Parts: sequence; structure tokens; C-alpha cells
Amino acid sequence: MRIWETATGDELVTSPVREGERSERTFEVTAGMLTGHVPGAPSVLSTPALIGLLEDTAADILRRRLAPGAASVGTWIGVRHRAPALAGQRVEVRATVAAVQGRHVTFDVSAQVAGRTIGDGQVTQTLIRSVGR
Repeated sequence: MRIWETATGDELVTSPVREGERSERTFEVTAGMLTGHVPGAPSVLSTPALIGLLEDTAADILRRRLAPGAASVGTWIGVRHRAPALAGQRVEVRATVAAVQGRHVTFDVSAQVAGRTIGDGQVTQTLIRSVGR
């Protein structure tokens, strides 16, 4: 079976994904997550790194229930990067299942530093069957 031929998500998970399920994680901003392209400004958390944190936290909800031979991949991102985060700061990330449509799971996501929202929006993960299965 090819990955794009999977019709439903039911066979790809061991238990149903439900709207309202949440995942929360905390990350420390490290040097590898920074961008320094604005002259005269401190290096801050890059937008690609922020998106990675948001997607990884959302995927946690799916990872724990993937059936053998299944995986999830990011397929849509709509994120606002609202404020900076500096090296060493702790970023609290939350993902909540907003919608489940077959193989596609959309999450409301947000990231905060010290109670201040630095990013929010939505990401979608799609359940797939690994190649060759």
C-alpha cells in the first residue's frame, strides 16, 4: 500500500483521537534555535524553531497511539510569531486537538514565555502508512 492510498485514519491509530485532547511541553531556547539577522538586536528564537516546537508538541498526542507501520507528518501551518524569546528562556507550549477529519488532525497551538504569548495558531498533522507496508 502506498502512503497516499490510506483512506481513513482508523487503521493508523490504536485508539481514536478526540477533540479537546491536550499536550503540554516546556523547552529551553538554545543557541541552535536562534536567529541573528537583525543588525543591532539580540539573537532571538527563530520562526522555524518556534514552528518546530509547536508541531512537536502537537505530534505527541498522535505518537503515543500510532499503530505499527503508521506515522504522522505536518501538512499545514498557520502560525503567528508575536514576540521574541531569548537564549535560556523557557517556552511553554500547548497543543489542543481542534478537529479530526479522517487522517487529518488539526491542533490549536500556543507558546508562552513567562505568561506572555510569543506564538499561536494552528497546525495539521496527517496520519500516513509507512512506505512498503
